[in-house]
Amino acid sequence: MRLISALYPTRAIRVLTILAIVIIAIFTSVQVFNYSFRVQAVSTNVVISEFRVRGPVGGNDEFIELYNLSGAPVAIGGWNVRGSNNAAGVSIRATITAGTVIQPGCRYLLTNAAAGGYSGAVPGNQTYTVGITDDGGIALTLPDGTIVDAVGMSNGSAYKEGTVLASLGSTTASNLNRGYERKPGGAAGSGTDTDNNANDFQLI
Repeated sequence: MRLISALYPTRAIRVLTILAIVIIAIFTSVQVFNYSFRVQAVSTNVVISEFRVRGPVGGNDEFIELYNLSGAPVAIGGWNVRGSNNAAGVSIRATITAGTVIQPGCRYLLTNAAAGGYSGAVPGNQTYTVGITDDGGIALTLPDGTIVDAVGMSNGSAYKEGTVLASLGSTTASNLNRGYERKPGGAAGSGTDTDNNANDFQLI
């Protein structure tokens, strides 16, 4: 009888091992491709139109406004608003209420309801309680995590497009009634979307 040493695998075992390595490599490549696809902005309908991450009352005096720049109603129920810090730590800040539809040219306002929160005069459509860091970022995503639109205030933010916006500060002296608005702004709407934050937003 010819004995086969455990230290020297048979040809069949070597072939199976190579096949397993190839299958794992293909699977990994598909997963990386899928992730890369999911993080690309696809904002053909709804965008982040205006936001501030602190205001006159303090760090929680903030809001995030969405805008439908398309010509058709968009159902956004179940979509998520996510936040990032400057080290790419992320979490969901709000899940849009089921059944929510934004009509063409209309807006949807989310406000921070935590202590010392939103102090604006315009009532919000929905609230959240975990704020956005002063040098972080914001993303609007589909339920599966696909990014629809994103804006960042530091290169370390997980959410950004192109050149980031400048942070507006993190001290008491920074507690001003100001924020960023997507161009052109106001009654002209918020239709500028070049996938470059520095080009798309203006300080107001």
